Amino acid sequence: MGDSTTTTTPSDDVVGEVLLRLDDVATLFRCAITCKRWRRLVAEPYFILRRKWPPSLVGFFTRRCLGGGAGTTTPTDSSTQLACVPWPGSTLLGTRPRALSSFLRADDAAAAAVVDAATPLATRGGLLLVRLYLRLRDDELKPKTFCLAPVSNPIVGLAVCNPFAGTWDVLPELDCQSRLSSSIDYGCDILPSIARDGSPAFKVLMIGKDKDKAQYNLHTFVSGEERWRAPTKCFDMMEHQIWSMEDRKAIVCRGYAHWLFISELNQFHVLNVEIETGHVSLTKLVSPTKDWIIKSNIDDFEAALAHNQRLLDDLWYANCLQTTSNGACLSLCTYRDRRLEIWTRHQEDGNKSGDGDAEWRHTREIDHKLTELIQKLEKPSCIWSAERSGTLLIKERILERKSLYIAHLDTGTLEEATDQFCDYARNGIMPMEIDWPTFFMSCLNRVK
Repeated sequence: MGDSTTTTTPSDDVVGEVLLRLDDVATLFRCAITCKRWRRLVAEPYFILRRKWPPSLVGFFTRRCLGGGAGTTTPTDSSTQLACVPWPGSTLLGTRPRALSSFLRADDAAAAAVVDAATPLATRGGLLLVRLYLRLRDDELKPKTFCLAPVSNPIVGLAVCNPFAGTWDVLPELDCQSRLSSSIDYGCDILPSIARDGSPAFKVLMIGKDKDKAQYNLHTFVSGEERWRAPTKCFDMMEHQIWSMEDRKAIVCRGYAHWLFISELNQFHVLNVEIETGHVSLTKLVSPTKDWIIKSNIDDFEAALAHNQRLLDDLWYANCLQTTSNGACLSLCTYRDRRLEIWTRHQEDGNKSGDGDAEWRHTREIDHKLTELIQKLEKPSCIWSAERSGTLLIKERILERKSLYIAHLDTGTLEEATDQFCDYARNGIMPMEIDWPTFFMSCLNRVK
């Protein structure tokens, strides 16, 4: 009687457990595209929820000073270039700082020259939105040449870069007839999507003041279309007594893009743009309110003077929108009365973003030890805040000090990061965060 060998195929549960233990995301991706069965298991919602994904913060985009020393954000300065700085421990953008142009195809030297002179505006889903100051022009008598577009030019040139695919898309020029070109008070966001044919797509949103009217406008561009869509009025500045943005960075939560504004009465307002339809609404936060300068004509002049001096010396620009760690709820990080606080939109309002008033819930106060460490810095200022990793990048507002610090809100710790940015601009630092489950599935869906 001959020997017989029986082969047993592991169950889906066993294979799923093995795949869950793969630490490296790239290895998991290669496994998923190798075998249809593995791909099906990896794409299951339970797998995505159970998997331990890497930290969302993967790196920064900022201007690098080629001659050494602290850089500037001036895009016309030939001694600087737009560069990528990987976050320690993350290898998605490489292991060392490099020019953004090095991510592009080697045969696209013209694109590289333009990208080097660009300024980062927004990142999302692995895409980077930049503003162009070198514009490519067609000339029937000469090859394509570069013309320097002044910062005050009313025509806004933008491009979308994909560092991972090595591609970039120059958007149609935006003659926005607004103050986008000359004012820093505008917001923007890049929203990755999938086209009907399954190819990668994106939508760009820009918020800016109207040139002639006292109102903010929404400008929208969708990849595949030939031009920007007609602007949409967001709100009347006189009616709401809102003159400026509190934070130019957009936060995306539950199908809406949100921007934070502040009114004359120091009340926070959230501008909500429904991503699918472009519907715009404005929500006033009844609480919390912003710390404010006390007028000098009050009875206790000395107390007012001390209060105002403290505000001038304290942490600036720390009021910013974020999401909860799971991305399910919109939250507000605010610095009031020398305390860092987190306020969260009510859970029952999670699917509603409309006009009217809202009272957010005080969720927690950040560890006072972190606040005390920040207060010891010389005139600290928050440069940016991460969307969901609970991180603030803080600099000191005095010329002789070049120190940079990373405040971790969840752990209550302050980490010096000066060495990581010794040759980079102290302003204009744009973090890249990755929503790993969404990013992973988006990449997987592109592979047939």
